[in-house]
Amino acid sequence: MVKRIRDFCGDIKVNFWLIFAVSLNLAAGAYYIKFNPALFKSLNHSLVQDWFIQYGQYQPGQSWWIVLLFVLAFFLGLNTFVCACKRIAQLWPQRKQSGFRAFSVKISPSLIHLCFVIILAGHFFSLIVVDERNIPVQLNQKIILSGDNSVEIISQEIERYTAPVVFEGALKQCSVVLKLQSPQKSEIKELRVLSPIYWQGLSIHLDVFTKKNSQNTSEPPGLKLIIKKDPGVALVIVCFAILCLLMFWYFPQRKKP
Repeated sequence: MVKRIRDFCGDIKVNFWLIFAVSLNLAAGAYYIKFNPALFKSLNHSLVQDWFIQYGQYQPGQSWWIVLLFVLAFFLGLNTFVCACKRIAQLWPQRKQSGFRAFSVKISPSLIHLCFVIILAGHFFSLIVVDERNIPVQLNQKIILSGDNSVEIISQEIERYTAPVVFEGALKQCSVVLKLQSPQKSEIKELRVLSPIYWQGLSIHLDVFTKKNSQNTSEPPGLKLIIKKDPGVALVIVCFAILCLLMFWYFPQRKKP
C-alpha cells in the first residue's frame, strides 16, 4: 500500500496533470480578480487565513480557487519532491562509475526540482506567517519592535520635479531618515520609495498613499512605513539563486559530448 502511494506520488504523468490543473486554477483566479478587484486587494497586506475569516468565507463562490490552489500546490510540491528523490536514489550508486561531470549533469535536474519545491514552501510561509505592520510617518515617532529593537523617524523629504514643464510639480521621490536601534548598536539610514532597508531580519519599506478627503493636489502625500518579517523570503531568494546557477551550468554542459 505504501509503495503504491509512493509510486503514485512520484508519477511523472501526475506531475503533468497537476501543472495543468494549477494553470486552469490560476486562470480562474485571474478572472475573479479582474471582475472583483476590491475583494482581493486586501490580500496584498493580509495573511491568507485572516483574509478568509474577514472576507473569503462570505464569498465562497469567488474565493474557492484560492483554497484549491493551496491543495494543488501542496500535491505538486509533494509529487516533485518524490520524483526528484527517486531520481537521486537511482543515480547515486552510479556516481563513481559515471565520473563527476557526467554524474553532475544527470543529477542537476533533480536538484533544480528540489530548489523549486523549497521556493514553493517559501511562498507558502510568506502567505501564512509573515508579520507586517503599516505605520503612518510622523516625525520623531519611535516604533518599538521585538527583540529590544526600535526605529525612530528623524526627518522626511518629498522631492518634486521642477523640469521639464510637463512634469513640473509632479512627485519625484520621497525619503525618510531613520535611526535604527538594536541592543548592539545604533545606526542612521535613509529609506526611499522602492529602496527598502533590510535590518535585523526585517524589511522596511516606504510607501506613498493619498490622504482621505484631500482635494488639494499640491498638498504633500501621506507616507507610511511597511515593516515586514517574512521567514519565507530568504528561502525564495537563496534557492532561486541556486536554481539559476544550476540551470546556467546545466544546459551548456548537457550539449557537450
